[in-house]
Amino acid sequence: MRDSSHKYASDPRSSEELVEVHRENLETDDDTCEALAILHFRGGINEFEIGKQLTESDDPEDRSIGADILAQLGWGDKTFHDETVEILIKLLNDPDPYVIYCAAVGLGHRNDERAIAPLVKLTEHENPQVRFGVTFGLSCHDDDRAISSLIYLSRDSDHDTKNWAMFGLGSQTDLDNSKIRNALIDGLNETDSEIRGEALVGLAKRKDPRAYNAILKEWELENISILSLEAAEELGDPKLLPGLYDLKESLDLSDDQYFRNRLKDAISSCEGPDKDDTEQNAPADR
Repeated sequence: MRDSSHKYASDPRSSEELVEVHRENLETDDDTCEALAILHFRGGINEFEIGKQLTESDDPEDRSIGADILAQLGWGDKTFHDETVEILIKLLNDPDPYVIYCAAVGLGHRNDERAIAPLVKLTEHENPQVRFGVTFGLSCHDDDRAISSLIYLSRDSDHDTKNWAMFGLGSQTDLDNSKIRNALIDGLNETDSEIRGEALVGLAKRKDPRAYNAILKEWELENISILSLEAAEELGDPKLLPGLYDLKESLDLSDDQYFRNRLKDAISSCEGPDKDDTEQNAPADR
């Protein structure tokens, strides 16, 4: 982050120029978003006014770019927060679905409870991209309305919407109740490994005993998911150690440092404070 900040601070281009660069990048499918990130980094009155004016344009592309600019102005400082939230909420009524999507995602970055009610109204929108944006916007809210909507969206027909809703329920809130757990249990029946994994992590985070067998079931598959290791780390159950040791011994992880680290973390969590008692049964590092 420090390297990026130094680079962004020294960029000589005006914010108006950066908007046009970002527009050109969108047209060429360049997803680096560096120009947009610099605008967010600056996060001053000029950038706010540029974003605000764009949201008032007759061109839906302008309005979507304006929403993207306002969404993360000031990064963690969330500059012009109240003004931006009001603008983004108004954009949820835009006639263009992509603009609504951008506004919903922007409200997710802002994480303001004023956005919950208008976002909830869009949970059954006909456009799947809008529903995904709504899911992003509602995640991280420990609010009954948001949680109920995420549970509903966790059964959505759109993969991305369903996947993010499961992530939101499993990992983006610390709330724990039977409705959330039931939704996560339902997620274990999904054919998509990532959705199953998000549900599994959520159950393990809540120390649900049903996560144990579900983790072992994932390890019977040919492709072992990172999320199943994250779930094992969250659960921290010593009974998972034989399976973890077997993965460590049988898998070739020479070219996958990230997987190797997650496996190591899962083993460490399951060994817990009684590590000395279990170490003698563990295979040596290769």
